[in-house]
Amino acid sequence: MIDLLIRNFDSASEASASAAGFILKKIKSAGKIKDRVSVVLAGGSAPRQLNTALLCHRGEINADRIDWFFGDERAVEPESPHSNYRMQMETLLGPLEISETRIHRIRGELGAVEAARDYRQKLTEYFSGPTAFDIVILGLGPDGHTASLFPGNPSLSIDDVSVTTSAPAPMKPHVERVTLTFSAINNADTVMFFTGRSGKETVIDRLYSNSAGALETAYPFESVRPKSGPAIWFIYGSEV
Repeated sequence: MIDLLIRNFDSASEASASAAGFILKKIKSAGKIKDRVSVVLAGGSAPRQLNTALLCHRGEINADRIDWFFGDERAVEPESPHSNYRMQMETLLGPLEISETRIHRIRGELGAVEAARDYRQKLTEYFSGPTAFDIVILGLGPDGHTASLFPGNPSLSIDDVSVTTSAPAPMKPHVERVTLTFSAINNADTVMFFTGRSGKETVIDRLYSNSAGALETAYPFESVRPKSGPAIWFIYGSEV
């Protein structure tokens, strides 16, 4: 059953084109039943290629009806080269000329604790109830982390709030972070992963070999189990 949820591509450009089309389709579908569509953007480096593909559809993206959120952020200034916000502004939100009122960033410069509190409040006000995004885009780390939910981190077991802090990451930059929790991710209408295979072979092998309903989890990403249905994977790079 899980094979039906994984889409494999030889190149990042092919995966990006397919993923961008999928995102656009979901945005249009959600837009038919609501006035405002909420999209959560991923951090890291992989989204750069995906964003290039999304910009090819700029004429089809109704920017006035989409609110853009972030799955995680580093406790850094927005101008920092380590800022997920900066990366998304440079590669997607800026080129799309998105209004600041439609961009709901995590204010990492406040420090992780205060930034998490501030972001939780933003989500509470926006949704007027439980956090329920329309689309959540996630990446995957070589250690199986997604968003800033790292192996062994206390954030993995927090499920009573939508946003939490994450201790300094085991990989660069070694700073505290703010992240959506699994409860917020799993309450989304659509959850998708976009990732390359290189350097993550062991983790992705686990994805292939494990069943969609397995209870045991070896990596953080395995706790992504959306209530609305299975997550969709876009994976690029040749199989070993």
